[in-house]
Amino acid sequence: GVPLPDRFRVAEGGVVVTEGTRGPAAGRGVTGGRITGVAWDGTAEPPPGGAVLVVRHLDPTLAPLLPSLAALVAQTGSPLSHLAVLARELGLPTVTGAADAVRRFPPGTPLLVDGGTGEVAEVGRS
Repeated sequence: GVPLPDRFRVAEGGVVVTEGTRGPAAGRGVTGGRITGVAWDGTAEPPPGGAVLVVRHLDPTLAPLLPSLAALVAQTGSPLSHLAVLARELGLPTVTGAADAVRRFPPGTPLLVDGGTGEVAEVGRS
């Protein structure tokens, strides 16, 4: 089927409605905390100095990675999803609905992640 938009809600009758963002890098903050780290896609070895896992979906199979992360950023997902709840319990800064994050933040990109406001930005840019 057609992939879901990065930020959406399900309206009456099961209709998917795209929601806007507050800016090109804005998402929905799930868990407070503001950190810097390095984008990682979950393959190969995580980068030293704080891996920020950047994914398309909040897949529950990623749960074992959470304790070793500096932050979690997802293009889609809900603050009430299983992985977001686990991240919140660990105090891991987490952002969902970060439009096009996988393409915009390839592995190795230095990032600023604010799990309270939903801000995700390449370090040195706003």
